[in-house]
Amino acid sequence: MSVQQPDSPTGAGPDITGVIIGHDEGTLLGLSLRSLLDAAAYARDHGLTVEALAVLDSADDATRAALADAGEHDCRVVEVAYADHGLARNEAIRLASGRYVAFLDGDDLWSENWLVDAHAMCETDPGRVIAHPAINWIFDQGSYCYVLPDQADPAFDPAFLRVANAWDQLCMAPAEVHQRHPYRRRELDRGFAYLDWTWNLETIEAGLVHRTVPETIHFKRRRTSSQFTQARANKSLPFHSALHDYSWWTARDAAEAHEPA
Repeated sequence: MSVQQPDSPTGAGPDITGVIIGHDEGTLLGLSLRSLLDAAAYARDHGLTVEALAVLDSADDATRAALADAGEHDCRVVEVAYADHGLARNEAIRLASGRYVAFLDGDDLWSENWLVDAHAMCETDPGRVIAHPAINWIFDQGSYCYVLPDQADPAFDPAFLRVANAWDQLCMAPAEVHQRHPYRRRELDRGFAYLDWTWNLETIEAGLVHRTVPETIHFKRRRTSSQFTQARANKSLPFHSALHDYSWWTARDAAEAHEPA
């Protein structure tokens, strides 16, 4: 199955770069790659061009072997040695040529329609929307569904992000947004982690809008060795943001109150 499509006639590159990040997932990474390839093929059938990219960060032999035939499916594989999710994602952004970038962890799965429908959501307000699935379906070490909030929903209070995270890193966003807002390095020894939470705070502060895409699902495998589990066990916090301070919300509310009707 070939998923790498020719550049657009304008020379602007593919519409989307689908990125899979691998560490120590072993054979599970092969299943995630298949999910990416299936979603890319579905996107191709709907007129989109997709680049497939895999970044292996300090990967073990079993994980590396899972992508042994990735090149046969036009998936480029790059190895780095950051041992850090955020820095591996930043490297993927540097290498990506798509207008939008969609991340997939090496043990998770997308619903087949994810790339197509997330792209459509991003195009409703180009350059400003960050797309998330409607549901995260957690499995393996746990079994539950999390319905993600939509920032555009009048019932959503973004001050929620002062105390808890709303969205993970498996989003679709314009590549330029990632370039302006790179991920931080985890600092577990200082008690800071939750790179996705930190990134969400930074992008909201910059005026980006986090939207959910109807009828899409990310199937997320919960493992005891995941970075989320490590951060929670360490009682880590996200890096500080202006949104943690009530004065930011007071100033925002005051500005909105004086806007013309």
